[in-house]
Amino acid sequence: MDISITDFKKLAEGPISTIIKKVGIELQQITQNRLLEYQTIEYRKNYFTKTLLHRTEPVRLMDFYQPLFITPQTSINSLKKSKKLSTANVSNLFEKTKYITLIGSAGSGKSTIVKYLFINSVEISFKIPIKIELRYLNEYKGGIVNYIFNEIFLFQKLGLTQEIIERLLNSDSFIFFFDGYDEINSTIKESVTRDIDGFISRFPENNYLITSRPYTNIDTLPLFSNYEVCDLDDNEIRTFVKKQVSVELELADKINKAISNMGNGSYKQFLSNPLLLSMFILTFQSYSEVPQKKSDFYGQVFDTLYSLHDSVSKLSYVREKLSGLSKENYEDVLSLFSCISYFDGKFIFNLEYLENTLNTIKSTKNIHFANDKLIEDLQVAIGILNKEGLDYTFPHRSLQEYFAAKYITSLSEKNKNVMYSQIKSSIIGDWFYALNNYNFLTLLAELDHNTMILNLSLPLIEAEIKFIVEHPKARLQEKYNSLAKLYLCKNNLLNMSIREELIHLEFCKGADIPIYYDAIVNNFQSKVKDLISDKKQLDYQYSNVLKNGMKWIESIKKNVEDQELSDTAIIKLISKSKE
Repeated sequence: MDISITDFKKLAEGPISTIIKKVGIELQQITQNRLLEYQTIEYRKNYFTKTLLHRTEPVRLMDFYQPLFITPQTSINSLKKSKKLSTANVSNLFEKTKYITLIGSAGSGKSTIVKYLFINSVEISFKIPIKIELRYLNEYKGGIVNYIFNEIFLFQKLGLTQEIIERLLNSDSFIFFFDGYDEINSTIKESVTRDIDGFISRFPENNYLITSRPYTNIDTLPLFSNYEVCDLDDNEIRTFVKKQVSVELELADKINKAISNMGNGSYKQFLSNPLLLSMFILTFQSYSEVPQKKSDFYGQVFDTLYSLHDSVSKLSYVREKLSGLSKENYEDVLSLFSCISYFDGKFIFNLEYLENTLNTIKSTKNIHFANDKLIEDLQVAIGILNKEGLDYTFPHRSLQEYFAAKYITSLSEKNKNVMYSQIKSSIIGDWFYALNNYNFLTLLAELDHNTMILNLSLPLIEAEIKFIVEHPKARLQEKYNSLAKLYLCKNNLLNMSIREELIHLEFCKGADIPIYYDAIVNNFQSKVKDLISDKKQLDYQYSNVLKNGMKWIESIKKNVEDQELSDTAIIKLISKSKE
């Protein structure tokens, strides 16, 4: 049963009745009414939501949400295991700090945690929640302070003047959720970070939570306590499945039984992640096994979305598609649109951008469709495009990354070279690019393994190994920076089998990798003497590369050549059988 407007307002009245005392008596009733109205609208937007499993009609978050756990981010050299904290109660979460950064990988549940904490804050009368999706700043002409003042407080008429807004914000009555720090364009990230820090310093009595993918440097903000989203454990996986398909208990039991029969193998990498576990639930009736590659998983998800409609409990219903395109055409359009928008740094699309990009695709690929019908198909019949207010977005950013990687894979060798050259230039210009685009690059490595190695991974690795060979007596800081780049290439641009079979295992596992990531995150401004008390380990790693680096390069090249020779031999056999 839906909650009424009256019920929403009753929930929000507690914190609001406290804050209106900050304004003059003559304005208290106006301010209270506007805050109540705003909170009611925002509460509904977070209380009702769509997911991959519930794509057509918004469902109540509390019907399927399972509170996740977070853990304090430990220091690089710490061996102590941190205690897990539940996100079930926002007040408990902020018991020891006013400022939290929440860091998690793609699909770990960061944004869903924010939605839940927003609701929980109202329901327990903790504070007045204000949620800001930071990706909107990419199109906004002012900074975050102007956005909060003008687009939230003045536009929503929560404060009539700048003075009243200042008075409200100087109370301790708000909790701000800044969601998706990693989705801010690199061109404005430094200024946004500075503005966030300034805003918090200006209004320090409120509570603040910022979410981000790893290695965005957000964890260096002063005052903030850093937390990581925990993977789901075995019990949480079972509970999660039952929550998602609560109306189909028999199906939930089948899924959990299938998961139990998988043992403790590579499936853990997938099913401990809420998004990927949701994908497994979605695809279960068509694909009952977890594929070895993440890219194959995303392919299965699209196949399932294309064939199915509505929630997981209505697996037999197929919705009519209006644009008249084939499945291959939909994939082509999605892949090209994703690649264009991804490299444009667009994660949310207004109608003008969406239509302009679709028109470009039609004119260059000779695919015919009506934009409005295709958009409706993607949104309603397939459910791979969500509408949020006046804008559109993918159900999860990782789907955009998958289709962008898929498009590059489909290109001719000549055009692939152009794309890889662009990516390589981006990495050399700012090595943080490889960290910030980790999920996209790992998907690309799976889909286009050999070409990516030859055109991207190997040239970058060769350059660093060449530097090490030519500078055996390099300064400690130079050694540190060069090893950091080499570690980044190894971990983000090579798949596991290559890096463990063809590169010395001591180089792969012998050092504390986060130490080297720190160099990338801080644009090589980190002082190695502050991170490593004993330089012997670093010297050992450097000498290891000096001794073995060229052999590793030859091994990787030979691996690619052997695969190509194997393919050539198979093609010859096929050709011979046709004679």
